[in-house]
Amino acid sequence: MAEPRFASPIPTVVEDLGAVQLVDESARLKWRTWDDLFSVGLGRGGRFGGSLAFSVSPGEWIVLGDRPDGSEVVDITHVRAAMRLTGPGARALLGRMCALDLSDAMTPDLAAARTLVAGVATEMVRDDVEGEPSYLLLMSRSFARSLHERLASAAQQS
Repeated sequence: MAEPRFASPIPTVVEDLGAVQLVDESARLKWRTWDDLFSVGLGRGGRFGGSLAFSVSPGEWIVLGDRPDGSEVVDITHVRAAMRLTGPGARALLGRMCALDLSDAMTPDLAAARTLVAGVATEMVRDDVEGEPSYLLLMSRSFARSLHERLASAAQQS
């Protein structure tokens, strides 16, 4: 039997919205692990080789990239959608859509949190790109299109 083709729930791969770029990263491999494989604490992330690992729950890590070693690893690639919000307007846009303090003091690069973004339960890690604030947002596949539309609409109204 052939491996099923991955189909993203997000309608646009890259959307340039002026001061913000919204990029679909749903096809990126995503793993949840309970093995203490990473030296990152709760609310933090770290880069390990080509992977990004972060923790928003005690004793649990999400890994974006290659499958981590360990016995307690679950593939969540098809369960979670992911999008990246980058650009000079990303912090302000996201700040209007969630209750987190996104200042550099409270949410520096590689900070991680679980929050509601436009009413959608979201795991977020700040993952700056070339010094520009950038946020990776992971949510249930079933809410991805809705969240994408809300973010795009809010960005266009800015």
